[in-house]
Amino acid sequence: MERNWTDVLRREEKITLELRALYEQYGYRKYRMGKFEEYELYLENKNFLKSKNIITFHDLDGRVLALKPDVTLSIAKNTHATEASREKFYYLENVYRLDKPSGSYREISQLGLEYIGKLDGIASYEVLCLARKTLRAVSESYRIQLSHVGFLFSLLDGLGIEGPLRQEILEFIRGKRVHEMKAGLESAQVAQAAVQLLLSAAGLCGEFAATLKAARTIAITQSMTDALNELESVYALLQKTGQAENILLDFSLVGDSDYYGGLIFQGYVQGIPRALLAGGYYGNLLKKFGRDLDAIGFAVYLNELDLLFRGQKKMDVDALVLYRESDSFEQVILAAQKLMEQGLRVRMEREKPEEISCQCIYRFSENGLKEELHHA
Repeated sequence: MERNWTDVLRREEKITLELRALYEQYGYRKYRMGKFEEYELYLENKNFLKSKNIITFHDLDGRVLALKPDVTLSIAKNTHATEASREKFYYLENVYRLDKPSGSYREISQLGLEYIGKLDGIASYEVLCLARKTLRAVSESYRIQLSHVGFLFSLLDGLGIEGPLRQEILEFIRGKRVHEMKAGLESAQVAQAAVQLLLSAAGLCGEFAATLKAARTIAITQSMTDALNELESVYALLQKTGQAENILLDFSLVGDSDYYGGLIFQGYVQGIPRALLAGGYYGNLLKKFGRDLDAIGFAVYLNELDLLFRGQKKMDVDALVLYRESDSFEQVILAAQKLMEQGLRVRMEREKPEEISCQCIYRFSENGLKEELHHA
């Protein structure tokens, strides 16, 4: 029986193909870009980047170019979307960023999608639905943490917290450092009622309906209520269509208000300590390019899958056929072909390469193939 050609792929490669098919099923087109972009694009939008460190070089014409650290910026710059016509892209690209744990630059494989134009509730639903299906394709044990930039930022506005203190509080919330936040607010002589509101907001995390109900009790501005209404609306669509499983609310999830202007979310799967997926509304970025449009999307950090599948190493081949120079090459080939006809991946070698792992080793002789005992 012939084996399906996808059977020879690694698990992460199969997942990538499955996700590409999923995105195309929803009408997304593949976006392709070169390795290089003018450095000025990234310099002007450093706040949007996951890493501020960028690899640059001078082109022969004197321009300063950069190895791309991000794909979304390029899409936002080059989109042809209008008020009347939306664009939907997905991409599979390598980006180049500084890896903080190792202190060195890494080439990172990234898969993602972008929905650009005059968007509505269906667009938000669709992207969140695809984010959920993306995580589900990787693992049955997953969760999405959903938030809205407008809720927390409007609370800070309503309490009159600005400048360095505002940035400090946001960092405390991002890091879930509640005790440090409380001490910082009290040190800045913020009113006790305001301190309690911020502590309550920072602790809002959990099952959607209960967390939303708790959030409504501290919504002191119309913008906070509007943010909660938007969250409730998109969640209701997900729930009614059976796509709300494992979606939680987490208001400690904080984006950059310079770019993110609405829903934001992160996705996790069991076995990976960091977010595998991250995204949200970034219409403010489009406005920086002079486009009065909205945009929502997410990126999947495929390199994180190495952590998940590290203990599930796939054999390089199923069968290794060893032969001698004096053997009949024709007979060796025919013997190997018989194994291939059984759906096996077969490699012919004179000696077993040290770096090659295999399920079975066969030694060719005039009597045919004889299986040898070995340790893979």
